[in-house]
Amino acid sequence: MSGSSFTGIDPSATLSVTVTRGCPLNCAHCGGHYLKHMVHVEELEKYVDRYKSFLISGGMLPNGEIPFGTYIGYLKELKEKHGLKYNFHIGFPIQPPYEIEEVADVVSFDFYADKNVLREVYGIERGPEQILNAVLPLKVKKVPHVTIGVLCGKISHEEKAIEILSKYFESIVLNVFIPTPLTKYANCQPPEIEEIVQIFAKASDLFKNVVLGCMQPKGEYRKVLQEKVQKYAGFIVKPITKSYDFQGCCSFYVI
Repeated sequence: MSGSSFTGIDPSATLSVTVTRGCPLNCAHCGGHYLKHMVHVEELEKYVDRYKSFLISGGMLPNGEIPFGTYIGYLKELKEKHGLKYNFHIGFPIQPPYEIEEVADVVSFDFYADKNVLREVYGIERGPEQILNAVLPLKVKKVPHVTIGVLCGKISHEEKAIEILSKYFESIVLNVFIPTPLTKYANCQPPEIEEIVQIFAKASDLFKNVVLGCMQPKGEYRKVLQEKVQKYAGFIVKPITKSYDFQGCCSFYVI
């Protein structure tokens, strides 16, 4: 793999922060597993000497929202005091979370073109138009994410999602489903790499910037995946070459 054909991104310079102590949804692909590795927002100030950028997220309420509101003032204070940058990963709010506009440098959001797939994975009701209506009005840079194979490793809504998003955005982050222990989808397999390549090829025709995001199965699968998609991805997070051009969340970097 040649490191010169893509921009390598090391996300470890951005610390993941949660505004909740857990997640009541127990989603099929996550089950709250990834929250366990995040720092609670009340501990954030302990890390400002080591990190200058933070991913602000958390567990979703049963209606799909993440309760940021309580901490906006606190986050604003720390941002101004220490010169911090925030990427807000916002879940599936019903209304635009305007309260984050005063502190967010970028907004990341997951997109589903099929409400039935979203319902199966998250157990909530939200159509693609509703997702966009809660995101597009925000006066902050926005970067859509699509997880390929999120439905137990099967390709479902992804190509349609890419087509819809290309009408509004120039950049897209494509993640790849990881079977996670102790979740409903623990025994599922990642999607076939050739299927993923087809989706990346389509995305490269429709978007200025295509990113292979930080969610990728490890081991030989990751090696082959990166070799196959680098023709279409201008940016690769966690490149196996460990050749990095940017330190931090990819959403900060792509335009």
